[in-house]
Amino acid sequence: MIFLRWVILACLLGCVIGGLGYVKFSQIEAAIAAGESYPEHSESVEALTAKVTQFSPVTRLSAEVIVPQRVVLQSEHAGRIVELGFEPGEPVVAGQMLVQLDIASEQARLIGAQAEVELAKLDLVRAETLYERGNANKVRLDQAQASYDIAFSAMRVIEQTIAQKTILAPFAGVTKPGQLTAGQYLMIGSEVAQITHQSDVQWVDFRLPQFLGELKLGEEIQVFVGAEPALKGQIISRDAEIASDTRTRLYRARIETTEDRLTHGSFVEVGLTLNAPLDVVDLPVSALQSGTYGPFVNLLEATDQTGAFRAKPRTVAQVHYMGERVLIAQGLADGDHVATDGAFKLYPGVLTYVVDDLPDTSEQTGNW
Repeated sequence: MIFLRWVILACLLGCVIGGLGYVKFSQIEAAIAAGESYPEHSESVEALTAKVTQFSPVTRLSAEVIVPQRVVLQSEHAGRIVELGFEPGEPVVAGQMLVQLDIASEQARLIGAQAEVELAKLDLVRAETLYERGNANKVRLDQAQASYDIAFSAMRVIEQTIAQKTILAPFAGVTKPGQLTAGQYLMIGSEVAQITHQSDVQWVDFRLPQFLGELKLGEEIQVFVGAEPALKGQIISRDAEIASDTRTRLYRARIETTEDRLTHGSFVEVGLTLNAPLDVVDLPVSALQSGTYGPFVNLLEATDQTGAFRAKPRTVAQVHYMGERVLIAQGLADGDHVATDGAFKLYPGVLTYVVDDLPDTSEQTGNW
């Protein structure tokens, strides 16, 4: 009797467990069927076909503009300014008197020196006449000649001092703004004026690191001033040695321009073509992605379905950024189908469709 009860209980439990298993199996089958009824997840991107072109990499270096004719005039003698012939900051012409120092004492000494010269000259003429007549010896003539030379030299020293106290502009140009007034006392070495000649010819000095190679005289370079179009220049000189502290060589380039974009001491950049042209693929910057193993792009491989592709990452190297474009030298070949806009959404194997123009979602995402 007890055994029969256990058999009935086991049958009841088997029926309950079997019923529950059947219900669960039915639910799983229904879920699988429902999942298969949904379409596969896909992404939409823009794409283009890679085309190999040639590109010459340009190395940019910092440079400084040098004006060929520029001078800092300093006082060679101490003295008081009695006349100012220019306004600091204004243009001057060649030979224009800039500063006249007080030369009253020199002019007074010059009168005495001129008298000494005249007296020594008369004595020299008299000695020459006596020597020619045989009434004076050679020693007397030599003494007269020496006295004349000493007097004339003393007069020339005073004249030179007067000339040095009259400071003239050596060439035409623009002076540096400053403060000079009549009556001001200048010490020896005091700055009088800085004159910068305005010319269409400018120099650009830059240093090229030794590991980048060397440039030859006459080679052409590019000069970049901000966002303006590049100017063309030509190497005219280079330092004979490499600096031991920086391992760089100084180069000087000559440029000609009528535009008022370059001033003395201004910062510019020079563009140098140091390597042979490379075969590159030109892509929008949106096509390039970054991953654990470096930069990569997503190639699109065709599937059996018309118009559908599968994404496949491809690692690339030697990437050159050119504003909104990237030039890739390694990793791509002619004819590769590359995802561009929207490529950031792709992952390996995802079903991908190519569209001509992705919708603009900037307004929906807050105009970032």
